[in-house]
Amino acid sequence: MRKTAVVILLLAILAMLFCSLGCGDSSDGEIDNGEDNGVTQANYDVGLVEGYAQGYDQGYADGVEGTYDPEPDMGDSWDDDYAAGYQEGYLEGYEDGYDDAVEEKDSEVDETAEVEEAMLAFVRENSAPGMEFRIENIVINGNEAAGRAVCTSETLESPYVIMQKGPSGWYGVDFGTGIEPPEWYPF
Repeated sequence: MRKTAVVILLLAILAMLFCSLGCGDSSDGEIDNGEDNGVTQANYDVGLVEGYAQGYDQGYADGVEGTYDPEPDMGDSWDDDYAAGYQEGYLEGYEDGYDDAVEEKDSEVDETAEVEEAMLAFVRENSAPGMEFRIENIVINGNEAAGRAVCTSETLESPYVIMQKGPSGWYGVDFGTGIEPPEWYPF
């Protein structure tokens, strides 16, 4: 008898908890974004997604160019709910896109410097002692790189330098005036 009373009591408590939590709220699809209690979920979400995508694209383009202008172009005829989501999404997307572009730009600069250093070392190892070089027209294509070695200590032809990237960094593949550059090399 005591076990039955405990079980009924537990079932009653569970039923009350279930009823108090419910399956949702009574806002009829409205959300509270901290500013306006009447923003509908569907329009806001669409604006958020579209704003983020366009903001990311613009932020990335601005990051590549080195400019920073995170102001979205808002349409006058836009629904207030859509516009609120769009503006929030655009600003978040812009920041992410801008940061990604700047990070890639910095890593490309670092990689170009690394390739140039490896090219100079490879050219010095494979040329006559005492000759000085600088590398011009470096192009990196995936795990390959090519450039021209210009001798600064004598008047000579400028040979091609071909490099590849391996597990331990960049290493020389070929160097000389009689070689053909890779077909992707524009110079």
